[in-house]
Amino acid sequence: MLSSNEWRAEALECGAVPLIEKALRRIRAQDRHFNAISVLLDDEALEAAAELDSSTDPGPLHGVPVLIKEEVDVRGVPTTYGTNANPTPAATDDEIVRRLRNAGAIILGKTTMPAFGAFPFTESEARGITRNPHNPGFTPGGSSGGSAVAVAAGWVPFAVGGDGGGSIRIPSAHCGLYGLKPARCTLPGEDLWCRLGTAGPIARSARDCTLLFDALSDSVATESEGASLRIGVSLQPSTPLTPPHRDHVRAVRAMAERLRGMGHEVRDYRLRHKDPTAAFVTQFFAGIRKEIAELEYPDRIERRHKVTRAAGVWAQGPVLRWAEGFSDRLGEQLDRVFDDIDVLLTPTVASRPARAGVLSGKGMLAAQIASLPSVAYTALWNVSGHPAMSIPAGRGSDGLPVGVQLVARDERLLLDLASASSSAP
Repeated sequence: MLSSNEWRAEALECGAVPLIEKALRRIRAQDRHFNAISVLLDDEALEAAAELDSSTDPGPLHGVPVLIKEEVDVRGVPTTYGTNANPTPAATDDEIVRRLRNAGAIILGKTTMPAFGAFPFTESEARGITRNPHNPGFTPGGSSGGSAVAVAAGWVPFAVGGDGGGSIRIPSAHCGLYGLKPARCTLPGEDLWCRLGTAGPIARSARDCTLLFDALSDSVATESEGASLRIGVSLQPSTPLTPPHRDHVRAVRAMAERLRGMGHEVRDYRLRHKDPTAAFVTQFFAGIRKEIAELEYPDRIERRHKVTRAAGVWAQGPVLRWAEGFSDRLGEQLDRVFDDIDVLLTPTVASRPARAGVLSGKGMLAAQIASLPSVAYTALWNVSGHPAMSIPAGRGSDGLPVGVQLVARDERLLLDLASASSSAP
């Protein structure tokens, strides 16, 4: 499992082509066990590698392979949103894909997701069930489950996910990875779920998460001052009736002690805010209805999302404008939290990973109910627009990874703290 810096060094020394050939072979040999890849771009990836090998101006991600979540446009590949309803290839790259190419990264293909990213389980009628590489009997979470599996399996050092309610952080927690949801409007071209969502990095290390974020945001990291931080600890979920599993409580307490040992001020914190549920549900329905309306063959969508389309007819006009305005006001309210503390520490999810196939036979309402424990700590920050990050925190009693969530005003603080905590004793 090479880091991005090791990939880059080997590509510069030995050439990118043999490394990409090896990566493609490994994915083809192993993905039948996990179902994480929706399309591999063998010819395009090898052609890009050959061009890099003749280049005299290597970029920061020279020769490093990356995979892209299905909902992001990659030229020459249909953007299916996890359905069978969009067969025509995209004419151009999304801006974040263009930035990755400019940095020297090689796009290997696209990753599986549930239809429209609607659920925290990567399962769909179009693509089947995606499985956790730590134990294929369990889900990797979702909706960026394919991206998380590809990273956890060691095929790539990082991948691009998307997060409208926890869809980067949930699979990162279930797969033992670092996953960052950037703040609203940090990355270009985003209107995922009517301002709830954004693309972001999933990586095996905090350093690689930072490098991918730098490429996606077209920015360069600045040196951290290493100051002592005020860290608030909260076990309070924003979704009712979803108490955290004891493994997650232990993980949060252990991380709190680690941060305290690093010299930070750590204390329990009571989070107070308006209920985000109505605004989230409105933007969720409106966002999925918008994506369905833009499909070439909307009649081909899953039965449960035909229900979503019909059931969400109210989520438009004044109701949607109210929800988006509520999101702005909630963001302002929660921003004041970070006058009292610098970083909030919570569980990433309330429950342990579900068995693979959890969505089988479920309609829209049953799937939504099954999703509630997964988004109990994550969806709030999509409504408010704040950056949030899941970082690995050991394993649970079931042997699967556990993650904890960090929330702050800006991404750099989260990335720096994640990096420092990963190397702390």
